[in-house]
Amino acid sequence: MGKVQVIFTGGTIASGFLGERKGPDPSASKALHESISSFFADKEMEVECIEPWGIPGLDSSNLDPGHWIEMTRAIDEAVREGIDGVLILHGTDTMAHTAAWLSLCFSGVGIPIILTGSQLTLDYTPEDVTVNLRGAAQVVCSDLTGVWIYCNWKLIQGNRAHKARAQHPDAFVPVGGMPLYFTPEWARDGEIADLAHPRGRTPHSLKKILEISPDNARRSGKSIRWAFFSPGAEPLLSGDEKVLALLGFGAGNAPTSLLERIAAAYPEGSRPQVIACSQAEGDVKDPSAYHDVGMALLSSRGFDVWGQMDYPVEFIHRYTRP
Repeated sequence: MGKVQVIFTGGTIASGFLGERKGPDPSASKALHESISSFFADKEMEVECIEPWGIPGLDSSNLDPGHWIEMTRAIDEAVREGIDGVLILHGTDTMAHTAAWLSLCFSGVGIPIILTGSQLTLDYTPEDVTVNLRGAAQVVCSDLTGVWIYCNWKLIQGNRAHKARAQHPDAFVPVGGMPLYFTPEWARDGEIADLAHPRGRTPHSLKKILEISPDNARRSGKSIRWAFFSPGAEPLLSGDEKVLALLGFGAGNAPTSLLERIAAAYPEGSRPQVIACSQAEGDVKDPSAYHDVGMALLSSRGFDVWGQMDYPVEFIHRYTRP
């Protein structure tokens, strides 16, 4: 008999209509518990349900780096004890951020770690809770490994997901990759044989991450600044940033006047790491391909400049965590 860890974090999937508006609802969480227990019982899988932040949990917008550390510790402990899969119920607004973080923490893990949620509540007609919940649970029982988001019959790698729609059930799109489409054969066979991998181990780098306290993780974000570049707009810079992510222009087409201002804001010896993030998320952005144009200008001034490659902004933001 296998064992699955289910983490209830909150979000729309744990909400219901309270009058005419939806909000966190303990009764919705109870219904999720019953549905999950029934599903995994049919699969002869023991379920360990945890609610790190109570029932019905937190709005995903309130999940911060401290919560990510707490979640990571719970999953790491379960992996060490031989868990066969992890299912995370999460709000959709920041699900891609959490998935990106977990994909860094559990790179090479030999079990499925699947995040899912919903755009509509269980008491709405029609609803997307059931299809996402049961589909994600089915994947947890498969041989798929690694961190994935399951939504609307699609699986998207945790480091490739981006939320593109605010209300439509087909909420997520992959950036720089293709989704896996759930097929009825998975449900009949209960496995994905061609994606089977031997059980992996917790990455060594995770030990260092788990030494960080939740409060220190929350404070780490103060040294990261996102600056949005748009024609005619100038970002505010304090000069104290350790990581500066420039969003809005690509590797070779940032305005020279603004780049000159950045160069002047950070004297030699206190320059931040610079990440160039285009509004066009597809394809590879390479600052080294240009000469004194765009990000290459900062590189020539002694800044360490990194390209976004073809990853979503959510993954870049998680990757910048000290």
